[in-house]
Amino acid sequence: MQTVLSQRLADVAEFVPQGARLLDVGSDHAYLPIALMEEGKIDFAIAGEVVKGPYESAV
Repeated sequence: MQTVLSQRLADVAEFVPQGARLLDVGSDHAYLPIALMEEGKIDFAIAGEVVKGPYESAV
């Protein structure tokens, strides 16, 4: 499955270097780290979320 990013997150993804380790604080469903892992741009990420709904969606 390929995660489709909003234009805002797609713009942010362009700044992530190949092979980076990502920390996404306030991850909001973990869309960015998931998409970057799916495309093979990163192989490690920590996604932090404190709001129950987005956290459960990320899990």
